[in-house]
Amino acid sequence: MKFEVSRSAAVQTIIVPCFSQSFPELAQTIEVLRHATLQPYMGERGAVTWFYSTNGQPDLMLVGLGGAEQFQLASLRDGAGNAGRALLKDKRMTALVSFEALQCPPFAAMPALLPDMLAAWVEGSRLGTYTFDLYKSVKSERLDLDIYFDCESSEELEDAISLGQIRAESTMWARDLTNEPPNYLRPRDLAERTVQRFAGTAVQVSIYEGEELRKRGFTGVAAVGKGSIHPPVFMELRYCSDASKPLVALIGKGITFDTGGISLKRDNDISDMRMDMAGAAGVLGALDVLVRSSAAANVVVLVPSAENNPSDRSMLPGEVIRYANGVTIQVGNTDSEGRLILADALVYAHSLGAKKVVDMATLTYSVVGALGTSVAGIFGHDSFVKALTAAGEPFGEKVWQLPLVDEYERYLSSDYADASNISSGNGGGAIMAALFLRKFVHPSLEWAHIDMNGPKDCSSAKGQLTAGATGWGVRLLAEYLMTH
Repeated sequence: MKFEVSRSAAVQTIIVPCFSQSFPELAQTIEVLRHATLQPYMGERGAVTWFYSTNGQPDLMLVGLGGAEQFQLASLRDGAGNAGRALLKDKRMTALVSFEALQCPPFAAMPALLPDMLAAWVEGSRLGTYTFDLYKSVKSERLDLDIYFDCESSEELEDAISLGQIRAESTMWARDLTNEPPNYLRPRDLAERTVQRFAGTAVQVSIYEGEELRKRGFTGVAAVGKGSIHPPVFMELRYCSDASKPLVALIGKGITFDTGGISLKRDNDISDMRMDMAGAAGVLGALDVLVRSSAAANVVVLVPSAENNPSDRSMLPGEVIRYANGVTIQVGNTDSEGRLILADALVYAHSLGAKKVVDMATLTYSVVGALGTSVAGIFGHDSFVKALTAAGEPFGEKVWQLPLVDEYERYLSSDYADASNISSGNGGGAIMAALFLRKFVHPSLEWAHIDMNGPKDCSSAKGQLTAGATGWGVRLLAEYLMTH
């Protein structure tokens, strides 16, 4: 898919994103609409309306963004995704995007936002037309779109297009990893793909496995992964292009498939448990954005990865794990394994000198019950949480802060270890998981925990999302690191 700033390109379609308030101006300024009947629903968010030309002129597509007073760049990304799929469906390979209809009160900030708007349209177009059909016998028809923007060319706009392409490509890589079937993405496969992705870049990649896990004190990932014939790994990726910045650690849960282990899951279809490494894909994708855009950053990405399988070697309920910080944990249930491997990384992040740490994981079903499938739960230090929340808003990567309720800590008590990995109380599962993780966060660290089990995937195409993995968190984390 090609994007270019050009007012003179010959195209098949003109795309006009519009607010519901835009219609009076549209009828006056666009010839083909002067005698058309414009309905209010055409300006609603998610609406796509075709006006086909009969005189050899380009067809017109109206893309509704909703009310101007509610406009966010996320709605433009969604509009671009909807428009991209509509172009492919009608096999229109060239299009010109005009933002002229967005210049109406109360939305008066368009000139200042123009670079961000171009980047948003690029991302939404790429992400909204993403497909994962690697294992289908009949592939989707791959058509190349040429998209032009009706603007005066400038270096700032060209840079915006480039950044949009980078964000989209990194997010699609995260989607590819998360969508992979479990027999094609074991822990070592994830490590090998990561090494390949960052080969020849400034990223230093270290992969720890076997005896090295024990030597480095990664007892959690070793315990969770010991039941599978596909051994666990621990990945460490360092990228420092600005040593003056404090070191930030990004931690992603990398369970490549979760059967529940000995505490076997009872659901009818657990195919989506291949996506239990979506947190790992998210932090790796965020690093990919930083590297490809040559961003100034000082970051370490930590990915403990294992396959949680039952066997005669598996971790058993009742076992005790002793972590590198001295904390001992009773394994109450082997299906609460994600927190056991994240604990290794949290302890290790402090030993590396990190000042801030974000862990991201598909950790609980409880957070989906609380917030649904479009919003992730976030816990941690208030100022850090607020900054991460703001970073995700332009991309539609929404988080909602949930409380760390100290009095619930007692539900994690154990009769024979320092704590249990499951709660003895009722409800609050996402909170209990966050409280467990906090036991491994050094008091000097500024910490945030993101439980993104809800928005990790999507059941059908809508906006910038398509069916399958969403690549959630890539742009949120990258944006935070690029602006702080």
